[in-house]
Amino acid sequence: MNALTADFAGPPRAATIAAPSTVVTDQRASSLFIHIGMFGCLCLQRFCIYLGGSPIYVCLPLFFAALAWMLVTRRGAFRPLPVALYGAVAVAALVSALVAANSSDTRISSFSIGSLMSLLVLYAGYTIGPTDRFDGRRVFDIFLFYVRLCAVLGIAQYLAQFAGIRLFSFLVSFPVLRPILVEPLYNYWPILEYGSSILRSNGFFLVEPSTFSQLLALGIVVDVFIRRDWRFLPLYAVAYLVTYAGTGLLALAVACVLSVVVAPRGSGRIILFGLAMLIVAAIVALAFPSQFASLAGRANEVQYAGSSGYARYMLQFDAFDAVWGETRTLIGYGPGALDRATFYSAGSGNPIVKLFIDYGFIGLAAFALFFITSLWRRDVALVSLFAFANFQLGGGNLLFAPFVVMSGLLCIWAAPQVAGAAEPRNRRSAVRIS
Repeated sequence: MNALTADFAGPPRAATIAAPSTVVTDQRASSLFIHIGMFGCLCLQRFCIYLGGSPIYVCLPLFFAALAWMLVTRRGAFRPLPVALYGAVAVAALVSALVAANSSDTRISSFSIGSLMSLLVLYAGYTIGPTDRFDGRRVFDIFLFYVRLCAVLGIAQYLAQFAGIRLFSFLVSFPVLRPILVEPLYNYWPILEYGSSILRSNGFFLVEPSTFSQLLALGIVVDVFIRRDWRFLPLYAVAYLVTYAGTGLLALAVACVLSVVVAPRGSGRIILFGLAMLIVAAIVALAFPSQFASLAGRANEVQYAGSSGYARYMLQFDAFDAVWGETRTLIGYGPGALDRATFYSAGSGNPIVKLFIDYGFIGLAAFALFFITSLWRRDVALVSLFAFANFQLGGGNLLFAPFVVMSGLLCIWAAPQVAGAAEPRNRRSAVRIS
């Protein structure tokens, strides 16, 4: 158990030698737990249960059921520091809701208790982490299995459309599934551009091409920087190309810059990776000139009003300008306030803006401390930094359960990484805590 998680597992109990059969059982149970989480986050990402008009992603109840299993079998335990910080977030959010219920603002039509409950329920899973009985050695391998599956299917999906086979939307292909699909809330028929008949790849299982690009970028981080395996970089590059989305690369670039500042010991690998990416980009530009030109052209979106890039990265400042300097910004305008505000523009919300408007400076600070403390791992710093960067830049990721759960699995449940070792060290020592 590494130093960052040792304090969260609770006091040690009597030590006994682990029997070989128990070790095997724990390994199998640990792998099954990760498979359940990753399968729900990625392969079942489009599926949900509507409750009061709001979607509950199928991956969330699956994950909580698996967490309960870990707690009951003592392979998981509550982590004291995240639990305390989670309580601070809950108190700040409840104070904001109480004030909003007893005061009004003409710019905000109402507030939503459902928004508050969604936030608290979704992030409750971060308060639980692995004990010494959990074997986290295969977390990254299992994650990469699903990333590569999505990459291969995404490429096949893109190419199949030129043969007349279009499997980009379950809603279109299997309309009977509409009541349990979250697709209507996303760009489920992602045409390349207005008037085009070409569709961008969404990795078959994922809700949007942008989500696919973020997953591929995270796969690159894990494969290249954690497992130090460069063999699948061409697969990720080609799959990324057919997404025509820039979000994943943007989050990856920001994470790399942050890593040079926060964890400079890995700067050499990051520079080498940057050179490799330039070489791959040059090869892709020569092999697929039209696709590369279209993808590169999306980098200029932020300059044009009406584009998704402009809405996501420029319009967000309008919300800050509308309330800046008001005393109420200390505690916020109530849960769900941003989405119901007259100064809100569709597509311009992001986690920082939403938390600031809904719960104020205090709520934003409490959540940031909880979020960073829960996911930060120095031994896999770039994975944590990517989770932080993508959380803010991905658009809508605050309440996007599939990525919230996936980040928790990678940053909390993976075994500590040992520098220079071929395989990561198991969390289990020779003595088992029972």
